[in-house]
Parts: sequence; C-alpha cells; structure tokens
Amino acid sequence: MLLASVAAFFIYSYVVAAREKYALSEELAQKKELIVSLENEKQRLLQDLDKVTKEKGELKDNLRASRKRLSRLFVSLASIQSNLDQANTQISLLKAENAALTEQKSSLEQENDAFRAKLSSSAELKKAIKELKRQAQKVGVHMIKKAETEKTLEGNQGYIIKDGFPTTPAKVRIEVTPASAVKE
Repeated sequence: MLLASVAAFFIYSYVVAAREKYALSEELAQKKELIVSLENEKQRLLQDLDKVTKEKGELKDNLRASRKRLSRLFVSLASIQSNLDQANTQISLLKAENAALTEQKSSLEQENDAFRAKLSSSAELKKAIKELKRQAQKVGVHMIKKAETEKTLEGNQGYIIKDGFPTTPAKVRIEVTPASAVKE
C-alpha cells in the first residue's frame, strides 16, 4: 500500500505539474501573442510618430516661409503707406493750388469783364490808349536813364587801356621853336 500511495502521490503530483505546465504554457502563449500585438502596435505608433515628425517639420518650414512672407508684406505695406502719405500730401497741395488758381481765374474774369465794360465805349478806349502811351513813354525814359547810370557806374574801373583801346583821350604835345634858335 505504501507503494500504491507513493505511486498515487507521484501521479497526482505529475498531473498537478502537468496542469501547471499546461496553464503556464497557455499563459506563455497569451503573453507571446500580447507581446506580438504590442510590438505591432509599437511599430504602428513609431510609423505614426515618423509621419507626425515629418508633418511637424513641414509645418515648421511652412511657418518660417509664412513669417518671411509676412515680414516682406509688412515692409511692402510700410512702403505703400509711405507712398500713400506722400500722394495724399501732394493731393492736398494740388487741391490748395487748384483752389488758388480757381480764385485767381475768377478775379481775372471779373477784371476782364470790367475792362470790357470800360473799353466798350470809344471815349474810354481813347483815354486808355493815351494812358498806355504815357506809361510807355515814362518806362522808355526810365530805361534810358537807368542804362546811362549803369554805364557811368561801370566806368573803366581804373584802367588806362580797356579792351585794347585807351580810355583817356590822346594828348598830342606840339612844340614850336623859332627858326633862329635852331642855328645856335
């Protein structure tokens, strides 16, 4: 009996060990499947990470290019704004000049109308012609006096010879000696 109980104990121990071995091998198979699935998941996540990294690099490049373009646009905007300010200044000056010219035109038109009204009669026209002749004569006399004064003021500036000609009148000295004095 002892032998049968020892054999039963060994058989029981063998069966328990076999069950444990089967349970462990099954658990090992599950763990291996889990490892394979986790490895596959890791590979997929690494590929996704590579894609995301590439996209991130592309986005950084796009961001840099966009910033450069934006800075160029700001410089261009500043230049255009400066040109616009200059154009607005010129426009305001031209408007002021236009207003002044319009005012001058209206005053000249009024003056022209006044002259037409004044010169429409022959008596007024004769008076105006006489007045213009007097003014022309005064201007002519004034111009002649002015030219003479300028010529006098200019002078010869202290030179004896100017432009190749003497500025003083030529003096000729003539000595007359009696004939008797010549024989001595």
